[in-house]
Amino acid sequence: MPSLPKWINDTLENVMSSKFKECTVIHTEPVSNDLRLVRFASDLEDVPFEPAYAIGIRVNERDYRNYSPFNFNKHTGTFDVIFHLHDTDSVGGRFANNLSEGDTTKILMPRGKRFFEINAEIHFSIGDETSLGSSMSIKEAAEEIGGSFVCLHELEEASTLKDLELYGYHAPKNDIQNIMEALDDFLKEEKEAVYNNEAVFYLTGNGNTMSVIRKFLKAKGVDAKCIRSQAYWIEGKKGL
Repeated sequence: MPSLPKWINDTLENVMSSKFKECTVIHTEPVSNDLRLVRFASDLEDVPFEPAYAIGIRVNERDYRNYSPFNFNKHTGTFDVIFHLHDTDSVGGRFANNLSEGDTTKILMPRGKRFFEINAEIHFSIGDETSLGSSMSIKEAAEEIGGSFVCLHELEEASTLKDLELYGYHAPKNDIQNIMEALDDFLKEEKEAVYNNEAVFYLTGNGNTMSVIRKFLKAKGVDAKCIRSQAYWIEGKKGL
């Protein structure tokens, strides 16, 4: 999201007050050296939510950043966000690193395009650290309808997937060859489901990596309608 002058952000929050919720931090915990889970509480009864929706958090006077909530429970009024602290000098990193229990912040309510395919048999989420929240929400939705879930994450620490109970494939950072090999193994193992368009692939995270993966999947015979994509960041592009 772009940087805007403070007065514009203040005006937006006042004029569009129905689009914002005041949320309170009720729990924080480290997931790994550069990942932090934060639980927020608010009145969520009237808030629409779909798997992989994004919320906007005002991280300073000028900037908002998008994050993917999961464990979104309207009845308890709570949801979780995993913050990637890859750069503690960044505005988002500083904000997330300083969050403490009892802090309050206004959050732009969940929004986005319908991403989750309820009729799929297999739900395959692919991404990096910024995609963990999306994978968690897709996993929850798949399990609710009795579907199968699998993921592939490009991460520094493979143990993060186990800690979050996101069992699937792991690829080291910046190792596209490893990603392709893992995808090839899956496509061979689930050949019939892929042929029958029963497997849907959800691509999030690095826009450049997503583009390569999308081309690879299509070249391997995956129907374009079975590939969903949403870039969360692109190298050198601020505030995506």
